[in-house]
Amino acid sequence: MDYENWTKDELIAKLRSLDVKCSEHVKRPLPSGSVSPGSTPLADPAPSFDPAPSSDPASPAPPRKQKGRVVDFDFSRFPQRKVAFKFSYLGWPYHGLARQGNALSSEEKHQIELAYPTVEGALFKALAHCKLITSEATCDYSRCGRTDRGVSGFGQVVAMYVRSTGKFITEEEAQVVVDAGQEHLILRDAQNGGRPVLLPSNELELTYINMLNKSLPPEIRIHAWAPVAPSFSARFSCKFRFYRYFFPQSGLDIQAMQEAAKKYEGAHDFRNFCRLDPAKQIKNFERIVQSAQITRVSDQVTFVGDGQSEEGVWWQLELRGTAFLWHQVRCMMAVLFAVGQRLETPDVVDRMMDIQMTNGKPEYEMASDLPLVLADCEFDEKDVKWIRVRSPDRDPTNLVVLDRIVSKTWGELNTQAVIASALLQSVRDTQAPMLRERGSMDINYSSWSECRKQLLEADTQTVRVILGGGAIKQAKKYTPIMQRNRAEPVELRNQAWLERKTANKRARTDE
Repeated sequence: MDYENWTKDELIAKLRSLDVKCSEHVKRPLPSGSVSPGSTPLADPAPSFDPAPSSDPASPAPPRKQKGRVVDFDFSRFPQRKVAFKFSYLGWPYHGLARQGNALSSEEKHQIELAYPTVEGALFKALAHCKLITSEATCDYSRCGRTDRGVSGFGQVVAMYVRSTGKFITEEEAQVVVDAGQEHLILRDAQNGGRPVLLPSNELELTYINMLNKSLPPEIRIHAWAPVAPSFSARFSCKFRFYRYFFPQSGLDIQAMQEAAKKYEGAHDFRNFCRLDPAKQIKNFERIVQSAQITRVSDQVTFVGDGQSEEGVWWQLELRGTAFLWHQVRCMMAVLFAVGQRLETPDVVDRMMDIQMTNGKPEYEMASDLPLVLADCEFDEKDVKWIRVRSPDRDPTNLVVLDRIVSKTWGELNTQAVIASALLQSVRDTQAPMLRERGSMDINYSSWSECRKQLLEADTQTVRVILGGGAIKQAKKYTPIMQRNRAEPVELRNQAWLERKTANKRARTDE
């Protein structure tokens, strides 16, 4: 159709008619059909809708739908768009964020995911159930930060292509939209075979947050979504990552820890504050820490009140940086705990970051995973504009439901914490015989809390090293970090791995 001679009013009228068609397309029930070529059928496909019964009494009755019948979902009828999701998760029920391979591709991988559940495994299961992706392998998936087993996340971000309520249109129709000054509504990319797609407004797009949260377990919650460019990567487009590590005061020298934490700020070589994986052949261990500070939790989290004892006073390490090495935060925290217990001085951080003095990581145990949280991932505002509710001025349902579910989770866990606290107090209040002087026949009883304090003060042969999350390592003697055995330098370990890999490859070739 020739639009060159159309007036501006005629072009706008045509654009409005296309918008009406797009709205009708959103309300249309999902069709059934065959799976698009090259895609993998997902589990639990949506059933097709039966046509309306005929009013002609002579016409045969439609066949009764078989119960449990599985109908393939035709993804080829729907365009896809790339979006980012921001979500939270409590990490302790899971074996880390990253899934164990493609959990939906085979029964073997599915069984592995059942035995060792991951956050991504639950996320992809929900995406499949909602018919938002064709397969894990073809959705161009990326994650911002990989967290280990037990680690939680408040602001994790992933990006991928998902089904949209947009509409495939012709080149002529696309030109009408462009001529009307609405070219930002047209999407062309390889994921849709280069065909022009008319994108819907945010209010007419699928309710991604609501759909996924209905299919996800309560400890995983989608907070927001955002349309992103086809070139967007949740990992490489991220500007900063923000971590928090929670711990009780419990006799720690907070001032010394704060002094040591400040030494992490800036650009440093953190090879002695991470776990090395020679298979990755990492050669650059310099990372930039924008800020590292230790603050009182109750100053920011009103739900946490300080108790009368030091165990009830909570602190947190707040760490903000561009990127982090494997287990870097937990290694940094382990050194801070040693400083807080006065087993090390704050300048141990300087000596460990001096790779000429310490060319080989000293042997030490990293801090617990349980108190660590990936609190947020920051992106350029021009790349990501988060959408948290369907209609800010009319429909805040997403936030209402999110608050209700998270409040319920907090209430359950907080109740458990209070019950455990009451149990501990009951044990500490138990009457127990006090230590008595040698030769004395008198037995005095006092609370176990007092007896325990005397025992700890009298036991000078045992060192209790705090590792966070309630974990304590006991040792007969504490050896300063700089005096411990050290691993081989990174360069030698990387070279040794390469040599083993080459030898194994040669051996397989000879066979």
